[in-house]
Amino acid sequence: MTVTLLLLGYALLLATAGTALLRRASWPSRAPLLAIAAWQALSASVVGSVILAGLTATTAATRAGVVSGRCYGPVEWPCAPDTLSVAAVPVATGAVLALTVAARVLWCLCSAYGVASRERRLRRDGLALVGRPDARLGVTVVDHDAPAVYCVPGRHGRIVVTSGALAALDEDQLAAVLAHERAHLRQRHHLALTAAQALARAFGPLPVFTAAREQIAFLVELAADDAAAKGSGRLTVAEALLALAEAIPAGAMAPALAAGGTTTGARARRLITGTRPLGRTRALLGLAVATAVLTAPLAAAGPTLTAAVACCGSAPAAGVPAHPGHALCRPGCSGPAA
Repeated sequence: MTVTLLLLGYALLLATAGTALLRRASWPSRAPLLAIAAWQALSASVVGSVILAGLTATTAATRAGVVSGRCYGPVEWPCAPDTLSVAAVPVATGAVLALTVAARVLWCLCSAYGVASRERRLRRDGLALVGRPDARLGVTVVDHDAPAVYCVPGRHGRIVVTSGALAALDEDQLAAVLAHERAHLRQRHHLALTAAQALARAFGPLPVFTAAREQIAFLVELAADDAAAKGSGRLTVAEALLALAEAIPAGAMAPALAAGGTTTGARARRLITGTRPLGRTRALLGLAVATAVLTAPLAAAGPTLTAAVACCGSAPAAGVPAHPGHALCRPGCSGPAA
């Protein structure tokens, strides 16, 4: 049970201290794409740790040979008795925990991506009725006084610009916000957003997932701002954001992945003051840490789970003990019954 407890403790540590450290860190604004990967690794590692803890709890209970039946395969467990004992309780608990968490995550992810796909399809159908293509800009123009520039992602992604936005922005500013939206489409930010929303829905108010959803929604905007600034300049992008924000009516909600939004002020200040990139060495180090956070649970549980599968090997040759010294086989086992 040691590995199980370590995995649960690791998940708790990431969900509390890990979330707090990443949320308070100053470097994410300097490397938003890396920060998105860090939040995704943190969230996935918490979920993976709990699932693996359930699986290792199951194998730990069967390790003593107290659960009859089979060892994850068609071969009977060597030396296992014919009746269940009290150790079946952690076996059942671990299996239920792993299956429940995995099923919940899978269901919410499939549901979130399905709903998002249907919404995008309905929005594209609506744009076909009320919008008109602008070949020069490569966008769909909708006649509406409220200024808005946003993208509809997906296989047939498109950028939508209202007539109000065309009136509010000059040529340079319009080019900047279009570059911002193209970055959203090119970097597929909607996939990261949908996954974060799905996990937040799957596990309710747990801070690690709600924080990941909020931070990723902000970081994708920073990443798109940086991409636009490479071609249009930081100040032009900031001017465009502020021009859209000033023209939006009070209380109006900005669409998802829109150039303007509730975080426009903070994003504009970041662009105006300038943000020094994190640097290649630190970025690589951060990527290595995120990879380690993600793979640590599998590294901890791997030997136990691999041993469980290996214990289901074929019958040994005559006179050779079955899996001698194997972690999941009781001492003295002579192999599967003939």
